Amino acid sequence: MTVQDTVSAPTSAGLQETLFVLDPADAAAIQTAARTITADANENPDEFCRQALAASFALPASLRSAVLNFSDVGSDTGIMVVRGLYVDDDLIDTPLDNKGGFGARTVFAREMAIIAQLLGTMVAYEAEGNGHLIQDMVPNPKLATTQQSQGSKVELEAHTEQCFSAFKPDYVILGALRGDPGALTYAFSGRKITSQFSEAEIAKLRQPLWATMIDDSFRPYIPNPEAVRGPYPILSGPIDDPYVLIDQDLMHGITAEAQELLQKVVKVYIEHRDAHNLQAGDLLMLDNLRAMHGRSMYSPRFDGKDRFIARGFVVRDRRRLWPQLLSDRRTVAAVYS
Repeated sequence: MTVQDTVSAPTSAGLQETLFVLDPADAAAIQTAARTITADANENPDEFCRQALAASFALPASLRSAVLNFSDVGSDTGIMVVRGLYVDDDLIDTPLDNKGGFGARTVFAREMAIIAQLLGTMVAYEAEGNGHLIQDMVPNPKLATTQQSQGSKVELEAHTEQCFSAFKPDYVILGALRGDPGALTYAFSGRKITSQFSEAEIAKLRQPLWATMIDDSFRPYIPNPEAVRGPYPILSGPIDDPYVLIDQDLMHGITAEAQELLQKVVKVYIEHRDAHNLQAGDLLMLDNLRAMHGRSMYSPRFDGKDRFIARGFVVRDRRRLWPQLLSDRRTVAAVYS
């Protein structure tokens, strides 16, 4: 295996990302470990995760070390990418919506789950992706212009996953069963935000001056779906490694000055964000506390060979979710989000 800490990302600013490239022998070892998992991720998520945890002890030592380091200290980009995982030879055509949960049944999804155990443990959200532990992220012709994971014709704007919720995931993992050369996943870390703002602006970003609406997919489940939550700070946590909370679409400043500062954060994100083009066999792990993210627009053909991403969510400590979990012990009930 090789670790490339400074692989150029295709951005105008020339920013960089962390990329871990598997050699064929280690990729084969991960595939072998994944095949020991027999539980269905979406029908029996708790047993699936237990089996993935057991299988994770067979991961190559160098990969374990790199992912555990990312879990511990993060990265300057807020992401880590593992490249070279096995993708199923008999992969089905890319579906036109996310209802079937087809990606979860692949060997590739089991590889994702094994690696995810080094970050924490996987959870599902009742309101997200049909409540599946591993969700299909595919271009849906009916949702092409929406601010949703199945959109394609518009840019998916900068956000923290589930910005509005106290039970948001610590990590978002995106595994590419099929890629698209025109689709870029964007990330911009809190570390990089602080390098672009003055001390006075950073101090302001740490004040609770921004409120947010609730994501559309969660609204049908929540008693007061039109509620405005907050106010929250955009930056919090360690001075040299801040946490980020933002949603370009749903968030607004509670004062005119705060709204202008939010718009500046978005502008700086667009000018300086890191970009990664997910290729088949890539697993991108995003630190949802330390970085905002988004996705470029792209042009699907709807011919069965479009971009096909398997998405999962990871929390570091599932115990903080216990009162909100459904009986499967893995799914956060939407009413609490």
